[in-house]
Amino acid sequence: MKIIHLDRAIDDRQRAKLLFSGHLLVYRQRSSMLELIDYTRSILRAELADLEPTIAQQHLTAEQFLQASGAAQTRFRTDVKARQLFFQVLRQCGVKTHNCYYDHFPLRVVPFSNSHTGAHRAAIGHHRDTWGSNIHCQQNWWAPIYPLTSDRTIAIYPTYWQQAIANNTHSWSFRDFLASRAQTKTERAVAYPSAPSPTAKVDESAVIKLLIEPGDVLNFASAQLHASVPNSSDATRYSVEMRTVHLADLRANRQAPNLDNAATEPMYAWFKNIETKMKLNP
Repeated sequence: MKIIHLDRAIDDRQRAKLLFSGHLLVYRQRSSMLELIDYTRSILRAELADLEPTIAQQHLTAEQFLQASGAAQTRFRTDVKARQLFFQVLRQCGVKTHNCYYDHFPLRVVPFSNSHTGAHRAAIGHHRDTWGSNIHCQQNWWAPIYPLTSDRTIAIYPTYWQQAIANNTHSWSFRDFLASRAQTKTERAVAYPSAPSPTAKVDESAVIKLLIEPGDVLNFASAQLHASVPNSSDATRYSVEMRTVHLADLRANRQAPNLDNAATEPMYAWFKNIETKMKLNP
């Protein structure tokens, strides 16, 4: 596996070849990403009472921080401008968006320590995104809003690109998750897990803790095992992410290997076309 830094756009076919061979791509300093960062920071400051977002939790109770950061996440998730800016980021990376489908575009919040965590304000455990979607040509896009450190970033586990790990994909149900979420207040913790997870201990010895700059965009195959690094720093981590499926990859069977996913139902309905908003229909 290589970490390939790119100062130029590459086409969809070339990107698929690299990603589904297990490589990680880092697109450097995309102008629309820099614009999105400024816009996202303004949303955060507005919802966090104009406090510096990375240290706001030092000045707020846990409930105040959860409420304010949750409001920022809700506002971001429904913000058309934020989404359109990231679509432009994808184009600047070489994505042909007329042939590209996406699921959603959340703002992730990972507080430092455990005092202010809850629901979508917490580190995300080890997982492959393909465990939930069952679409093996799926791609992940991830970008920080503020500077990262090794104890405040995303972790990739390259050993597991060619190595299976025991997991609960055989029993996890998206329908059960939806039923549990329907009984839960917005931006609060759902009792049922939102995605499948490993049932065996993950070997941390070869972990890669990615350090990229605000303005850079990380792109990797959704079959890569990854997680949030538990935030032991002194600043809250904010990042954005999106998962995409490219119709040409799906139809040509350009995809990552399936080593350990026991589920069988592809979640095509999660994805809609960036240009037309039509549901993915292979």
